[in-house]
Amino acid sequence: MTTNDANTTDAPAAVPTAAPSVRSAKDVRVAAGIGLVLLVADLVLCMMLTLADAMQGKGIGGPLIDAGFAVLYPAGFAGLAALFAPKSGLVKAQYALLVLAPLLILLDGNS
Repeated sequence: MTTNDANTTDAPAAVPTAAPSVRSAKDVRVAAGIGLVLLVADLVLCMMLTLADAMQGKGIGGPLIDAGFAVLYPAGFAGLAALFAPKSGLVKAQYALLVLAPLLILLDGNS
């Protein structure tokens, strides 16, 4: 016995949800601000690595040390840009550059 006026579907109604990769503007700005604080810590780390390299090596810095410090400038600009125009791509670039700077200084070695 079935009735025509009864709706007997067991499937739940589709609820529109945001994609998990979409971030709110506030979250992106907070991540960019944290990245700017980490930029200062990264600068101190790069200075310490440079001084350690100078003590162990020939006493002069190689080209990768200059490149490591030069990478910090675009990281700062990407963080500031993400504060004003919240794009998660800018924050990802900021964090990637923050990781790249000390790696370049560590790769300099005794060159």
